[in-house]
Amino acid sequence: MSETMVILVIILLSGLIQGITGFGFGLFAMGALVLVMPIREATVIVAILSLGSALVNLWSVWRHIPWRDVWPIVGPALPMTVFGVLLLQWVPAEILKAGVAVMILAGCAVTFWQPPRPLVNRPFPVAYLAGLVGGVFGGALNMGGPPVVLYTLLRGWEKTKAKCIMSAFFLTTGIVRVAMHLMTGAATAPLLRTALLLMLPALGATYLGVRIFRRISTRTFRYAAAALLVGLAARILTG
Repeated sequence: MSETMVILVIILLSGLIQGITGFGFGLFAMGALVLVMPIREATVIVAILSLGSALVNLWSVWRHIPWRDVWPIVGPALPMTVFGVLLLQWVPAEILKAGVAVMILAGCAVTFWQPPRPLVNRPFPVAYLAGLVGGVFGGALNMGGPPVVLYTLLRGWEKTKAKCIMSAFFLTTGIVRVAMHLMTGAATAPLLRTALLLMLPALGATYLGVRIFRRISTRTFRYAAAALLVGLAARILTG
């Protein structure tokens, strides 16, 4: 299989995961793409594609978004997203790859863990901390999902509300992230062309995932996706 086809398959699977679970585009796409292309190039492409994927997800739950619960996470995340993008410019590639593997494992951990009852009943301070950490890793590696997912689990929210929170987070921070890549010059013309060519498949796969989300429980799919992500993390760390 050619490198182009490998990248296309990765993006299709990433969009499907995002549509079904509400998160995971960056986790899967970054974990797989760093095995076939430079990490800084992968970061720019995934930032653009995940923005489109987040838009589809947010559209699917727009009427149910509890904005009062969104802002405590998004507010702290926005400036930290800027900081994370700037970190990408000077942190060595090997450290960035290790960060990818660590965040994949963190994402898997929160996927497998389900508290029996809500452990957090108010936004402060956990929501703000989740926004800060998610913003940094989202800006640097497109992998800000695990802290936000963990927060939704701690609140004990049902799957639609959790997906609303995550979709709003990914869309707002994604806009900042892409704008920063354009401003810093990291989003070069060839990378923009590649991202635009992959956008339609990414959106189509996300929409398919959204349709599946409406019909099935996500637990089994999340476990299968988590197992795949663990394999990716192990491959990155040993490679």
